[in-house]
Parts: sequence; C-alpha cells; structure tokens
Amino acid sequence: MLFGSPVAGAGVGIDNIAFLSWFQYGGGKELYDELWDQMGVNVKGAILQPVGPEALGWFSEPINSMEDFRKYRFRTPPGIPGQTYKDIGVASVAMGGGDILPALEKGTIDAAEWCCPKPDSVFGFQKVLKHYYLQGLHQVVVNADMYINGDVYDSLTPLQQKALEVAANASLSKAMSYRIYENGKALKDLTENHGVQLHDTPADYFPAYMNAAKASLEKKEADNAFFAKVWQSQKDFAAIAVPVLSNPMLVWAKPLLIL
Repeated sequence: MLFGSPVAGAGVGIDNIAFLSWFQYGGGKELYDELWDQMGVNVKGAILQPVGPEALGWFSEPINSMEDFRKYRFRTPPGIPGQTYKDIGVASVAMGGGDILPALEKGTIDAAEWCCPKPDSVFGFQKVLKHYYLQGLHQVVVNADMYINGDVYDSLTPLQQKALEVAANASLSKAMSYRIYENGKALKDLTENHGVQLHDTPADYFPAYMNAAKASLEKKEADNAFFAKVWQSQKDFAAIAVPVLSNPMLVWAKPLLIL
C-alpha cells in the first residue's frame, strides 16, 4: 500500500507530486521492482496514472467537527485508509463503487467518498448529497498500475522494454496534468450548476486521522521488514523534499503572477 495508496501521504507529507519525485529519483522505482520478488509473483509492474488526492467526501449536512463526523455511516476504501477511520471512531463501511449510490438512497450509509470532483460528478453524487469536502488524508496519493507477465516482459527486446518505460513515464505526467484541469472544471460545474456547497474540512480531523495513520504504519513497519524498508525510504525522501514543497516563500512563478 506504500506504492498504490500510502495512507495520509505516508504520514510524512508526501503528495502526488512528491510521490512521483520519490518514485523516479528517490529510489522508489527500484523498491517497486523489488516488491514483486518479495511477493513471489512473476510480473513486471508499471505505475501509469496518479489519481489523487482524493476528496474527503460527500455529506447530507455540514460537519463542523469530528463529533459531527462520527454520527455518519461513511463509505470508505478498504484496507488501512478505511481501518484508520474506524480507529478514530468513524463508522467506516467498505463497499464497491457500484453499490455506493444505491446504499445512500436506501440509507444503508449516510455519507461517502469515492475520488475527486470529475469522477464523483460522473458517478452522480450531486444528485443525492450536496455538501462536499475536498481536504482529506485517507488517499492523498493514489496510483493505478499496469502488470505484465514477467516471461513476456523478458522476451521483449531492450528497445521494446525502453519504449514501455518511456510510455509509462509519459502517462504519469499526462494523467496528472489532465486530472488537475478536469477536476477544476468539474468542481466549478458542481458548485455553480448543481447546488453543491463546498466546505473546509473540520480542523480537528487532521491530527486525529494523521495520528491514527502513523500508528497503523508503525505497526506494519514492525511486522514486515520490506514495508519498513520502503517506508524508511519515503521518510528519508520526505525529510529532503517536503520542506521545499511546503515552503510558501518558494513560489517560483510569483513574478509571472505580478505581470
């Protein structure tokens, strides 16, 4: 899960841009290749599509605190992100995408998350819920992968293997660029044409979720040596890269905005 969806930005502030930097230049790609040997599977993997950051989700009424949040039966993804919600007292319910809207309409759940403004609007959340919160920690980074049979990959020529690598790297950049613009257009449409109200996530959500996520990561670290190795790599990377990304003084395009 440290490659596909590191909960709460791996607990160290890694967002999608930082993840790509770690993956391509901070040792992540080499660890990703090692993952398949650790799992004992004969595949060659490629990360193709950054999906996150995912929105906190959709609610029937505004939430002003974690106390309000805990009143909802909330659809979440499975695994550590969903379990972390349970750890902070939210009634987390994991279910497949096709079941979410029917469950909301029947009252089986009261609130839900899926992805981001564009996919959420295509899903039709705005038809049943009107209060939308973008800032969430459960899936700040989300990636989609492609898997190739290891024997098939080994049978390719070096030129063909390089072509796959170049295409995968191009897909990473194009997917991120596409989603920024498409999500922006979708959010504008949701708020201007569908009565969706955009809210700031309650401030007490962030320390509650982050602390629980770190506890889960530390438990996994203690239980699995390879997990510990990957997470340490991400922590080492974050110590160098995150201060640059998070420093408000380092806005290199600022002169362009003045013009």
